[in-house]
Amino acid sequence: MNNLGYLPDVLTLLSVSVVNVVLSRRLKLSPVLGYLILGAAIGKFGFDLIKEPSYAHNISEFGVVFLLFAIGLELTFERLIHMRWFVFGFGGAQLIVSSIAIGYILFKFFGFSATVAVFVGSALSLSSTAIVLQVLSENKLQSTQVGRLSLSILLMQDFAVIPLLALLPILSASSDGGQSLLSALGISALKALVAVVLITIAGRLLLRPFLRIIGSAKSEEVFIATTLLIVLGAALLTAEAGLSTAMGAFIAGILIAETEYRHRVELSIMPFKGLLLGLFFLSVGMSIDFHFIMDNAASVTATALGLISIKAVIIFLLCKIFKFRLGASLHSALLISQGSEFAFILFSIAATQNVLSPQTAQFLLVAVAISMAVTPLLSVIGSKLENKLDWAEELDKHNEFKGVSDLDSHIIISGFGRVGRVIAYMLSESQFNYIAVDSNLMLVKKARSKGFPVYHGDLADIDVLRSVGAERARCVILTMTDKESLRKAIKTISHHYRDLEVITRAEDFRHGRGLKKLGATYAVPSTIETGLQLGGSLLKNLGVAEHNIFDIKDVFRRNDYSFTEEIELFSGMAPSKKTDSE
Repeated sequence: MNNLGYLPDVLTLLSVSVVNVVLSRRLKLSPVLGYLILGAAIGKFGFDLIKEPSYAHNISEFGVVFLLFAIGLELTFERLIHMRWFVFGFGGAQLIVSSIAIGYILFKFFGFSATVAVFVGSALSLSSTAIVLQVLSENKLQSTQVGRLSLSILLMQDFAVIPLLALLPILSASSDGGQSLLSALGISALKALVAVVLITIAGRLLLRPFLRIIGSAKSEEVFIATTLLIVLGAALLTAEAGLSTAMGAFIAGILIAETEYRHRVELSIMPFKGLLLGLFFLSVGMSIDFHFIMDNAASVTATALGLISIKAVIIFLLCKIFKFRLGASLHSALLISQGSEFAFILFSIAATQNVLSPQTAQFLLVAVAISMAVTPLLSVIGSKLENKLDWAEELDKHNEFKGVSDLDSHIIISGFGRVGRVIAYMLSESQFNYIAVDSNLMLVKKARSKGFPVYHGDLADIDVLRSVGAERARCVILTMTDKESLRKAIKTISHHYRDLEVITRAEDFRHGRGLKKLGATYAVPSTIETGLQLGGSLLKNLGVAEHNIFDIKDVFRRNDYSFTEEIELFSGMAPSKKTDSE
C-alpha cells in the first residue's frame, strides 16, 4: 500500500468517464466524441491532473483487444451466411473502391508513399460502428433497408480492421530500413496462418467442453475470470507470433460465438470493453493539440467534408448498382460517409510505430472526429429525403414492395398491434430481419413514420404474400385476433407456400388445434399463456424458485400444449360467450 502514485490518475480517468457517459446520454451524442473532447481538455487544461499519461495509454490499449473480441462474438457463421451477399458483396465493394479512391488521392496529390497511402485510404474507408448503430437504434431503423445495408457494410469493415492492424508492424519494419515489404508480408502471413490454425483447432476441440465445465460451477466470478483468461490468452498467443493482440481476441470471439455460452460471455465482457475502450479514446484525446487545430482549422474541415463527399458518392453509386431505392440510397450514403473510431486506433498506433508522423496522425484524427460529429445531422437529412422520395408503396419489377428485394430468410409479421410490435422488438434485439403487414392503413402510416418496415396489406391475399418475399422467408407469424382472418391467411399460405412455417396466435387450445389442421405449424393459445404468466408471477411472489416455475410452465408448453387437453373443463363443448375465467 506504499506505492499509490497511480491512484490519482485512475480516479481522474474514472471520474471523466462517468461525466462523459452521463452527459452523452443527456445530449444524445456519441460517447466516443465526448471522450475525445474531454481527453483533449485534460491534455490542454489538465494542470497536471494526469501525471503519467503513458500509464493510462498502456492500460487503455486493452480496450482495443476487448472491442475486437466483442465484434468476433457477433460474427456467427449462420449470420454471415444469411447476409453473405451484402456483407462480402456490397461491403467488400465499398471497402475496396473507397480505399483505392482515397489512397490514390493521397498518393497523387499529397505525397504519401504508395503503401502508406493504401493503409491510410483503407483506414479512412471505414465507418463509425458506434455512431451508426446508435443512430439506427434511436430511429428504430435496424430492420429497414437502410439498417440492413448499414449493418452489412459495418460487418465487412470489422473484418478489415484485423489485416490493417496486422499490417502496421510490417509497414513500421519496412520504414525503418529492415526487411523488404514483400518478405515481411510473407513472414507475417505465415505467422498469422499458424496462429489462426492453432487457435482454431484448440478452440474447436477444447473450448466447448472447457466452458461446459466452468459453467457447471455456477459461479459468475469464475465465469468472468475464465472469459478474461480466454481473451488475454488468445491475444498473448498472437502477440508472441509477432502479430496484433487484437487478432487473437477476434478469433477467440468468433469461436465462442458458435457455442451456447455466447450471450453469457458477452454479458461478462461488456463492462471491461466499455471502460477500457473509453480510456483508450481519452488517451487519444489527450494527445490532440488545440494549437494545431486552430492553426489548421480550414484545411482540417475541408478534409472532413472531402472524406464525407467521396464516401457518400461511392456508397450511393454502389446502392444504385445493387438496385436499392433512390431515397434509401441517399440515406445510406449520408449515414455511412463518416470516418471510424477504428481510425483513431489505427492512426494512433501508426504514429507510435513511425508509420505516420505525429502531425499527420493529428491532422487525420481531427478530420475523422469532425466527420463523425456531423453524422446525426446527415442522418436527419437522409431520412427526410428517403421519406419524400420513397414513401409510396409502389411495387418493383418483381411485384415486391420496394425495400424488400434484398431480404432473405426473413420473418413476416402479420398484424402490427401491441403483440406484433413486441415480436418486432424481440427480433430486432436478436438481429433477425423482419417485415410486417397490417390491414389498418392509419396504423401503417404511423408505424412507417417511426421507421418500422410495415406495409399495408392482408396475408390472405396471394399478391401481398408475393410482395413481402414469402418464397424467401423463413417463417410467418400471425398475431391477429380475428378468427376468420387467421383461417383465411393460414389456408392461403399453406396452399401456396407449403414449406413456409406458420406460427399463429390462437384463442385457446381447441382453437389452436383447428388452426393446425388448416396448416399452421405452431399455435400459441393466448388464454393459456396469460394464465401461465399470471400463475408464474404468483408462485414467484409466494417464494417458489425460478427454475421450479420454469419446469411447471414447461409441462404445459410441451408437445404443443397437449397437457392442456387433459385438464380442459369444457372438453367437447365450446363456451357460448367469453367469461372472466377464460
